[in-house]
This record gives sequence, structure tokens and C-alpha cells, in this order.
Amino acid sequence: MAVLIPQKVEQVLFAYENELKCTFNNKIFGVYIYNSVTLGNFDDSKSDIDFLTIINEDFDDVDLKKLKLIHQKLLNAYKYASKMEGMYIRIDKVGKGNDEIPPYVYFSNKKLHEYGYYDINSVTWWMLRNYGVAIKSPSISNLQLNIEWKNVITNMNYNINCYWKRKLENKFIFITDYWIEFSILTLCRILYTFENNKITSKTEAAKFAANMMVNEKYKMIISEALRIRTGASKKSLYKGRVDRLRDARDFVENIIIYCNDKYNLI
Repeated sequence: MAVLIPQKVEQVLFAYENELKCTFNNKIFGVYIYNSVTLGNFDDSKSDIDFLTIINEDFDDVDLKKLKLIHQKLLNAYKYASKMEGMYIRIDKVGKGNDEIPPYVYFSNKKLHEYGYYDINSVTWWMLRNYGVAIKSPSISNLQLNIEWKNVITNMNYNINCYWKRKLENKFIFITDYWIEFSILTLCRILYTFENNKITSKTEAAKFAANMMVNEKYKMIISEALRIRTGASKKSLYKGRVDRLRDARDFVENIIIYCNDKYNLI
């Protein structure tokens, strides 16, 4: 699959890969990207540059100091380095989820985290296997990822019936622009995944979901989420945040019920 990576993204990724290999040599197995960049849906203002760096052995304290310097050097030199979000996973942990591996190093919000958990799950590995791109690194096929679609569906089931049901318990979580965008577009993406047996960008999933909706208030909350994401207008489609909050909660609950009923989840 030929993927056209935006030049400014490519510049920072090539610089990153080169710094890693020059500093750590054989400790680095390979650098890979996935999600919006490789789906051809990179948005300058909203998209992250999602990466997975596979390492042959763990970093020690000295290595971590060097790694911090690499990221800081990139942040100083490249605008798009601030969009990098990713994890450093040992090669013998490839294909496993957060519940199966010890804490790992990850980079998020322009900061290197030396110990913790981030975005490792079946969806991550499936996206890497099917849409990932190697950055001057061994082919992704060398990672021998044995992720099946049923693993992705299990992850989506957990998302809606655990994560999002818990979020609904908080009556005011959907009051902010951030949570409107994140919740509505994520649920649109989950709906798209169930309906089409594939994964797409949040923007494309939102367009698909809007076309499915009969209720006008659901179309409106999707449009509001897209407005926030794209920055098309600073003015909300809603007169007040309370009405918007109510529609967002109703939308999330509706998608949960719809997916559970149609796909026999739980």
C-alpha cells in the first residue's frame, strides 16, 4: 500500500529515526507509524503523529536521559514534533495488550514518560499490521502480528460497555468542547467499525454516522463535534451548553444501545 506522508511529517520522522539509530544502534528494532497519517487523513491542526518504536532491549537510566534529549532536540527543530504520540515497546511484547505487559516508556503531550501505560491494545496492533508504515525500518511483516478482527471487536465492546458507560455516570463531563469532540467522534468511529468491519478516520466515521441518523438532534451533535475538530466556526450550533450536553449524552447512550442490540454484545 502506497502512503503519501506529508513532507513536514516525513521530515520529523526521518530525523527522529536517524537520531534513535545513531544514539542507540542495535537497541532499536524499528520505527513505525499508524492511524491518521497512514490513513491519508492527517489534519494539521488536530491529528497526532502516532508512532510505535520497537526496541530489542529496555532502556536504562542513561538511555532515558538520551531519549529525552532526542525528543527535546526534535521539539526545538521541528514544529510537527509536538504532534508525536507514541510508545517504546520491547519486541517480545509486540501484539500484547496493556494488561499483559509491564509498564513501558511513552511520549505524549510533548513529554517523555519513563514508566506507565498508553495506547497499546488490539486496535493499535491491528492498525499497525494493516495500515502501518515502516520508517527506514524492517518490514512490519517481521513483527509477526497475529491480530484477528475478533480481537478488535472485543476491544470495541470493552470501550462502549465499560469505558463509555462509566463516562455517562458523570453528568457534567460532556460540558466542554474537548469532551464533545472526543466522545461524539470516538463513538462515530466505533459505530463505523461495527457496521463496516474496518476502521477509518474520525472525520470519515462522523460523516458516515450522520448519514445513518434519522433523529435530527443526533445529526446536530455530530455537526457540532466536527465544527470543534475542524475549527470551521468559533460559534456553537447550540444556544447553550446544557442543551448540547443533553444531546451528547443521548447520542452516546443511543450508540451503546444500538451496538449492543444489533451485534449481541456484553
